[in-house]
Amino acid sequence: MRRSSVPEPRIISNQQSDDDQLTKIELESGSDSPRDDEDNKDVFPENSREAWICLLGSFLMMFPSFGFQTAIGSVQNYINVHQLSDYSVSDIGWITAVLVFLTLFLGVQVGPLFDRYGSRLLMIVGSLANFLCYILLAQCSEYWHFMLCLGILGGVSSAIITTVSIAVLSHWFYRRRGLASGICMAGSSTGGAVIPLMLRSLFEKYGWIWSIRIVAFMALGCYALGVCLVKERLPTKDTTKAVIDFRAFASSRLCFLSVAVFSFEFIIFGCAALLPTYVRYADMSEDVQFYSLTLLNSMSLFGRIIPGFAADQLGRFNTLLSMVCVTLIIMAAVWLPYGSHSDATLYVVVAIFGFGSGGWLSLAPVCAGQLCRTEDYGRFYGTIYSVASFGVLLTVPVGGKLLQSTTPNVLIGFYSALLFVGLISLTLSRWALLDWRWKWCVKV
Repeated sequence: MRRSSVPEPRIISNQQSDDDQLTKIELESGSDSPRDDEDNKDVFPENSREAWICLLGSFLMMFPSFGFQTAIGSVQNYINVHQLSDYSVSDIGWITAVLVFLTLFLGVQVGPLFDRYGSRLLMIVGSLANFLCYILLAQCSEYWHFMLCLGILGGVSSAIITTVSIAVLSHWFYRRRGLASGICMAGSSTGGAVIPLMLRSLFEKYGWIWSIRIVAFMALGCYALGVCLVKERLPTKDTTKAVIDFRAFASSRLCFLSVAVFSFEFIIFGCAALLPTYVRYADMSEDVQFYSLTLLNSMSLFGRIIPGFAADQLGRFNTLLSMVCVTLIIMAAVWLPYGSHSDATLYVVVAIFGFGSGGWLSLAPVCAGQLCRTEDYGRFYGTIYSVASFGVLLTVPVGGKLLQSTTPNVLIGFYSALLFVGLISLTLSRWALLDWRWKWCVKV
């Protein structure tokens, strides 16, 4: 009888006493189980030079692609004041929404394409398309220009780059997959921290056109290096697997994780896109608009690496739950009542939020990978994030409408409530992974 593609966990106790000191989770998947992979040292050559070179390539690919999206708030705020000053924040938010939506949703399509064709061809196509997006963006002046160029072309090209950059790591890393994913995602945090500072200076010196062109050629350099460094290890497969595996949603733990990831992405990309506008509506200075976004992404860089290392030691779900709890407390108890009172307070809460949300981004994919076999990771990753993509499609228009019709504090209150929903869903996913037998001191 054929096994389900979503393996159920098996609890293996190292001691038979009632107070089990140590419990491990294994995914039963025949010859492809994690236990088999751990026993075969050649399966995941995590300490090899090739593995770390591939990781460096993924970092470089994420820097100008996903990094630009985490810095999109500075671009959105600029065109709202200049080229598209006649449009509302909510209207312009649809451009950003389409960009991030396509990046996540089309990952469903790119995952199986990566399994079938490998990384090199997809990376070249995605890089050239993304470079073209930036070159054309410099010439945009009308709403439909921005929608076609930044929203659609940017979203499609970024979907290819980001999905392959993350999925290829599952060929090289298992025990250190949390750390590897964190370093890879730190590429986007680095881009999100550097690009706003670049644009702050470039907009004043060169204006819109040459500022975006400079970003375009910086991206081209990163892509050229990244394409040379990234490569897959496992052979490609001529597969006809479904792009979206609906059987995955038969697993309660994966359904709950999908809800949690939906809420995380809604909040993260809403803040990335609307933080400069939030600052403007709170009557703070223009410098705070750029510096707050840079601070958010700078702290996100540490949030993607440090929790990734901790996750490999303490458990991926455990670490992610801890990050969500701390961030929720800061948002609800500090940012909501006091965040817009002073520049210093805003910088503090943005820094803590950036660190926490960086952990969400880096750990959610490896938590998803813990629920499936290695060769299915690209497909399962895409399936979960196809659900999350509808969150990022709605977050900027909804958040922009809240900012315009209410106050900045209402927006933060809304995000805090949604994060609480994500916390509950993540807790239920961990509980389901333990076969509904809750254990505090288990590495999972």
